[in-house]
Amino acid sequence: MNIKPKLVSFKLCPFVQKAVIVLRQKNIDYDIEYIDLADPADWFVKISPFGKVPLLLWDKEVIFESNVINEFLEEAFPNKLHPSDLIKRAKNRSWIEFSGPCMTHSFELSIAETKENFGDVLEVLNQRFDQLEEIINPQPYFNGTEFSMVDASYAPLFHRLHCLGELGPAMFDSARHPKITQWKNHLLQQEVVKNSTVSNFTELYRELLWKRQGYISSFLDSSLYSPVERKSHY
Repeated sequence: MNIKPKLVSFKLCPFVQKAVIVLRQKNIDYDIEYIDLADPADWFVKISPFGKVPLLLWDKEVIFESNVINEFLEEAFPNKLHPSDLIKRAKNRSWIEFSGPCMTHSFELSIAETKENFGDVLEVLNQRFDQLEEIINPQPYFNGTEFSMVDASYAPLFHRLHCLGELGPAMFDSARHPKITQWKNHLLQQEVVKNSTVSNFTELYRELLWKRQGYISSFLDSSLYSPVERKSHY
C-alpha cells in the first residue's frame, strides 16, 4: 500500500507494544511518534477520544484501541496472523480479550502497596493463568508453529511480568503453569518481541515503578532515584 501508517505512542504502554509487534511481524513500514501522556499536546487531545494511546494515523483517518488497530492491520496487509478457519479465528479473538484483564492485574501488581496486597493480586492473576494453562499447547506458539495475533497480545504482558520478576518476587510458577512458562520463554526470545520497545525500556519502567511507590519499588536500589511521596497511582 502507498499509505504509510503512523503509530502515536507512549514509551511504556503495553497496548502500543502489542501494535508494534503486529506491525513488525507483518513487515509493515511505519512511523512512530512518542508523546507525554502527563502533558499531551493539543493535537493529540483533539483526535484521541479516550485520551489514550495507541492511535494509528492512516492518511487523514484516526483509528484507536489496540485490538481494533491490530484487526485493521490484519485486514489491510498480507502475512496474516489470524487462522484461516472461522472457529479457530473466533476462539483466538476470545483469548485475546482474555489477555485484557490479565494486563490489568500486571498494572495492579505495580501499584500494590503492601506485600499482602501484592500476593492477593498475583493469586488472582494465577487463577486466570489456571484457565489459560488448560487450553494452550504451545508448539511453540499459541496456534502451533506460526506466530499469531494471540502471541502478539500476550507478549507485552509476559514482558512486564518478566521485568517485575527480575526485581525479586517470582511472577511465573513453572510447576503450576508449565505450558505458560514455556510459551512465555519462547515469545520473549523472539526478535519481533525484543525489538518492540524503546531500547531503554527496563530503565524507564523501573523509574515508573519507583514513582508509583508500590511494594515492588522496595526491591529497587533507592540510591538511583529521587525521593518521592508514597502513592498508589501514577
